[in-house]
Amino acid sequence: MPLAGALALLVGFAAVPPAIAQQPAAGQAAAGGQAPAKNYKDRGEYDLFNKVTQTNDPKARLEVLNTWQDKYPQSDYSLERLQYYILTLSQLAQNDPAQRQPLLNKCQELLKVDPKNANALYLIAFWGPAIGGANPSPELQGQVESAAHGFIENADAAFAPDKKPPNISQADFEKAKTIRLGVAHNALAWVATAKKDNATAENEYLASLKVNPDQAGVSAQLARLLYDEKKIPEALFQYARAAQYTGPGALQPNVRQQLSDFFNKAYKEYKGNAEGADQVLAQAKASALPPPGFTITSAAKQAQEEAAKINQRMDADPAFKLWYTIKSNLTGDQADAFFANSVKDFEIPGGAEGVKTFSGTVISIDPPDKPSKVVLGIQDPAKPDCTLTFSTALPASALDTIKVGSKIDFSGVADSFTKDPYMLTFKDPDIPGVQMTQPKKTGKRKR
Repeated sequence: MPLAGALALLVGFAAVPPAIAQQPAAGQAAAGGQAPAKNYKDRGEYDLFNKVTQTNDPKARLEVLNTWQDKYPQSDYSLERLQYYILTLSQLAQNDPAQRQPLLNKCQELLKVDPKNANALYLIAFWGPAIGGANPSPELQGQVESAAHGFIENADAAFAPDKKPPNISQADFEKAKTIRLGVAHNALAWVATAKKDNATAENEYLASLKVNPDQAGVSAQLARLLYDEKKIPEALFQYARAAQYTGPGALQPNVRQQLSDFFNKAYKEYKGNAEGADQVLAQAKASALPPPGFTITSAAKQAQEEAAKINQRMDADPAFKLWYTIKSNLTGDQADAFFANSVKDFEIPGGAEGVKTFSGTVISIDPPDKPSKVVLGIQDPAKPDCTLTFSTALPASALDTIKVGSKIDFSGVADSFTKDPYMLTFKDPDIPGVQMTQPKKTGKRKR
């Protein structure tokens, strides 16, 4: 859980009444009509109280508070003393882990008196996960969960305009609210994770990033959770966010680089290539949450979709079915044997399965004016997989039919092939409707 942003605004919002430094002298009753009068027990308590208000160093102040507590366990100012304890311990807890549990104890004590105290609720939500770690006690989980829900439910009231301290700007006051709401949602995600409730943890992390996007550490935590849940597109977005974000709440450069390396590796493994990765990185840099409809199509899904399209096309097009069957064999383990025994010197398609011609889209002709080589795309009109070669240049009249982008039919004798990239070459094929200057090459009819 990111500490810097939340701690930066922590001390300024300590719930110690400003009037505490202006309490009456020893033995003097507090004015106030119907409110019960408050009195110090004696001059000694008054002096301790004044010393607390005048001691800036939190370690020294804690010693004075302990002395006050020991000497005067019953005090009319026990609430103010408790609030000073919380302020002091919250300052010390930043660098001294030993003070964190005492801080939570004091916050629980304050909540017994003031159940909606926003500062106490927030501090429990903030420090509870740090104390509990990966294996928190059920009691601590309950305290954190209750405090986090309590803070969220009462945040609007706690940060109402009339609650803003005079020494805090409106912008900082509103920022404090968003930071603390983010912390509260993170605390609920922590509790959910401890309970193995990943669905709730995911929702809470998303709620946290929605209210406070400046939390690269939370993005990284959410990314790992999503990745473990096999929600890879969403996880990749959050890894990209944690790696790309450089504003307030950003991770250290070395951590960002590690996350960037992981993103690039995982993206390629999932999608099968790096296509679209730059777009995901740009989206994540600009926003903590993915845009509506965001997804990344996996290599496996792409293959499934492509296979479905091919099967559908083969069902509808016998010529393509025959072409694809030949290609599948010529790109398989026994490609050379299949070509030698079933393709080379045969008339293709030659009427096999009732198919008399193949159809392909012209991708290139070479040379353009007197072509002797025509490259086609049969499976994909933009990807070459068939070459037609001619012993002499095609006549000018042929160029009315054979031109880049046009679709032509052909049949002929296979002359050679390459497995990768796949290419099947025909020598002097027949193109219906095109008058050749040389006779077509003929081959064996039996397949």
